[in-house]
Amino acid sequence: MLACHYAEPARQKIRDMQAAGKSDDEIVKAFIGERGIQALVVPPAEGFNLLAWVMPFVAIFLGLAAIWWFIQRMRKPSPVPEIDNQVLDRYRESIEKDLEKLD
Repeated sequence: MLACHYAEPARQKIRDMQAAGKSDDEIVKAFIGERGIQALVVPPAEGFNLLAWVMPFVAIFLGLAAIWWFIQRMRKPSPVPEIDNQVLDRYRESIEKDLEKLD
């Protein structure tokens, strides 16, 4: 942020360090020494920070894999149980008897 309480003192410190002849790497290391990794705009992609870089891609991949698996599962026809003909004939006779009672 351009006008935060940290920006102007940090800029002045960078100007003073550059005037003293320090290299960019030395200036960055000095800020990291004072503020820690929080001084960097982008944390380095190593250690636990690597997880923060990788996890969004892993989550997207897992989500797409779950969607693909669900679609594949829904596309397969469900197995139709085999019906015994004797049972089917009994139901048909029962239906015919009930229909005759209605007449």
